[in-house]
Formats: sequence, structure tokens, C-alpha cells
Amino acid sequence: MPLRYSCASWRGACGAGGLKGEPERQRAQAGTGADPALRRPCRKPTMPLGLSRRLLLAALLLAVAWTLFGPSGVGEELLSLSLTALLPAPASPGPPLALPRLLIPNREACLGPGAPPFLLILVCTAPENRNQRDAIRATWGSQRQAQGLRVQTLFLLGEPRGQHPADSPHGDLAQESAVQGDVVQAAFRDAYRNLTLKTLVGLSWASTHCPTARYVLKTDDDVYVNVPELVSELLRRGGPWEPRQEAAASREQQEDSKPVPLLYLGRVHWWVKPSRAPGGRHLVSEGQWPPAWGPFPPYASGTGYVLSASAVQLILKVAAQAPALPLEDVFVGVSARRGGLAPTHCVKLAGATHYPMDRCCYGKFLLTSHRLDPGQLREAWELVHGTGGERSSPFCSWLQGALGILRCRLLAWLDS
Repeated sequence: MPLRYSCASWRGACGAGGLKGEPERQRAQAGTGADPALRRPCRKPTMPLGLSRRLLLAALLLAVAWTLFGPSGVGEELLSLSLTALLPAPASPGPPLALPRLLIPNREACLGPGAPPFLLILVCTAPENRNQRDAIRATWGSQRQAQGLRVQTLFLLGEPRGQHPADSPHGDLAQESAVQGDVVQAAFRDAYRNLTLKTLVGLSWASTHCPTARYVLKTDDDVYVNVPELVSELLRRGGPWEPRQEAAASREQQEDSKPVPLLYLGRVHWWVKPSRAPGGRHLVSEGQWPPAWGPFPPYASGTGYVLSASAVQLILKVAAQAPALPLEDVFVGVSARRGGLAPTHCVKLAGATHYPMDRCCYGKFLLTSHRLDPGQLREAWELVHGTGGERSSPFCSWLQGALGILRCRLLAWLDS
């Protein structure tokens, strides 16, 4: 039965006199001396907000707060800016690292005419993940320049299971390296628990064979990298860069000519305690990290973090003094702390978050997105660049651009 509203239904709804009888209403309509308040039209009361709308509003406010001040928002970025002052004094350099020899050194990868690389991207991959590597080569890894600056992408791997360390590279991997020219392989067993060793091999290779690169991005083979926006972000944080062109200039002269500020940029994890689950992938024993040490220091997610050239040098100098941890991102964070370097949080680097396909997010606001298989890597590339590799239409509508990264975080939250 529909609701009926009348002036007599609510006390005080019509005029100041509360309930009014029929004679008074007639006099009010005739304007014969009745209280002017009686001539005001009767208004319907405001209905309370429905429960579903209240829940939706609460969820939206929670998502906004979580995005801005939660585990990957502005709150942590502001906190990371003041973290350096709280760090202990840098440790003195340790002994040189004992790293495995290179089976596929690829020493010439960063050489060649023109400017040296501005950004070197090191992709940790497994020997059997050929489909992932080919998908990257066909998509974001095909970008050799961004903002007029050179970008170099290389793949880091160890030896396939069952191959003896003394063996020289043979078979499909050697053929892939000969054809593609973007593989660096070292003599160690490729396994998740050796990821720290793989990362140190990559950083050492960058320091030795690509010393003129200003930044190094370490990432994984299931990550989509927005190369143009990443270069723009680094330029915004580090200022313009004019690389030396003289091929004969010495390494010391090149380093002195363009000093690079310390930068350790990523999706920062805070107050993470070591996992003691037996047989777990992320197991850290009490011998590796005693309980008295408490949680790990802040560190950037291994799915994608950027180190300036000076930060690479710092980590390599103190890494031998850090505890041998199988979690490479934690190890880098511990080494950085020993060197007096704090990670800087960047909400645009996804960390472990998977973002659903969205052209505005992938093309404009995200620098990385995690957990993409080869088909999804190609889908993201075509979504952003078009089938032919070029698309000129804007990435975002006006509203999407106004909401920015907040909208992308909300989409990821709803998708999860």
C-alpha cells in the first residue's frame, strides 16, 4: 500500500503550530488573519539513507582512505622521506663479493654508438620461461628509447636444473642468446631460493659492464613495465640528464661528470616479520634472522624497484656483511640499511598487486603491474599501444585523469 503524506501526519511539518484543524487550514488558504506560517506548503520529510547506500558509501570512503593512507599510499611515501634521518651510520665497505662466473657474459650489451643507457632493466627469469621472455621482447621490452633517452633490457638467469656448473651453455638457451643478444647467464642453479644470488650477479654486471647507466630497474618476467612513464618519473625525481658522448672518456671521468643522487625506489613493505612456516617458499630460519632482530627493515618489493647507479655501488660494497637471506628484496633492503640508504615509496609501482586491464591505468598511472602471463602481457601492450604498436588517442578521459591512481587502486581492490 503506497504511503500517503498529509500535513497532519507530522507535528510541526506545516507551520509552527503543530497539528492544525480544517477550519484553520481554510482560513489560511483564504488569507483571513491566520498565522503566515500556516500558509507555507506542506513538505515531505526527508527519508533516511537506505542501508545499501550506507554500505556503499562506507565502502567508498574506506577504499579512498586505504588507497591514500594504507599499505601503498601517500602516508608511506611521506614516512619514507623522513626515514633516512632515523637510520644508523653507514657501515664500512665489506670484502669483495664472491659471485659465480658468467656463462653468457654479454659484455657488449651496453656498448655501441650514441649515448649510453639512461635506464638498464634487469629481468629475473627462469631458463624454462622462454614464453615469458618472448612476450616481453614483443611488448614493453622492445622499447629502446623513452623521452629521447636510451633504455636497455636484459634477462638474468642461472643454469637449468640438471646442468652441471662446469658445463658450458648449450642447447636452446645458447641459441636464444645468440639470436636475441639480451641474455646474461651465471654458473649457479636457477631456483627461487637463489634469487638473491641472481640479483647480485645482475647488479655486479651492471656495475662492471654498464657503469654509465644512470638507473637500474630490477623486475620479474611476469611484470608489465610502463617504460615511458617510468623514465618520466625518474627524470622528475632526478632532474635532466645529459650523457657524455665521447667513447674514449674514462669511467671515472664519466661518473664524475654526472653525479647521480642515491635513490632506492619501490613499493615499500613495512614491519614485515620473517616467515617460519616449515617448507614455505618464504621461509627464513632463526639462524638466518634471529627473533631478537625483530621485523625486517623497510624494503621495496622485488617485483620492481629502481636503484640509482650510486645505490648499486653502495649495495655491492656492503652486501658481503649482510645476513645471507633467500629473499632478494629483503636482502637488498637490509644491505641498503647497512649503507645508510632508506627506500622511497612510490604508489605507482605495483608491488604484488595485480591490476585488471584498463588503458588509463596501464598507459598513464601505473609504472608496473604484476602477475601477467604471456597472453596478458600482449593484451596490455595492445590495450595501450594498439595492434600496430602506436595509438594516438588519449589514455584517459577527463574524469579518469582526475581520479588518477586512486581509481586504479580501487579497480584492483574490487578485482581482488
